[in-house]
Amino acid sequence: MDWLDKSFTELTNYEVFQIFKLRAVVFNTEQGSAVYDPDDNDPRARHLLCKDHNRLVAYARYFVDNDHVTFGRVVIAKDYRGTGLSTPLMNRLLAGIQRYFPGKEIIIHAQYYIRDYYAKFGFQSFGQTFIEADRKHIKMMHPAL
Repeated sequence: MDWLDKSFTELTNYEVFQIFKLRAVVFNTEQGSAVYDPDDNDPRARHLLCKDHNRLVAYARYFVDNDHVTFGRVVIAKDYRGTGLSTPLMNRLLAGIQRYFPGKEIIIHAQYYIRDYYAKFGFQSFGQTFIEADRKHIKMMHPAL
């Protein structure tokens, strides 16, 4: 597996294509979301990619939002789920946040059904659940790294 952490301008055209395709397959086709993707956060985000023989198999993006860092579009290709890839994805995501945005609190909008997963990495839920991207979400916070 090859891991890459790039700004938007560092991505190749083919990597941008791979990112948008994987997100569309998972969020639009598998989960049935009608939310517009890509969005205006892509150009300002850092992009974490995991490739297996040049195939994008896992991805997440992260960026500063006001006074904190947030991340999203966390996705693993269907045939790579259940292989243990989610743990190194989260570890590398948090390491990237610590490297590029040290000292900033992390606040995410987590899909509700995976809130316990994020809790394993030190995230705590707060506030009420809400609907975003046609799915039930909850805000979660992690102390600054």
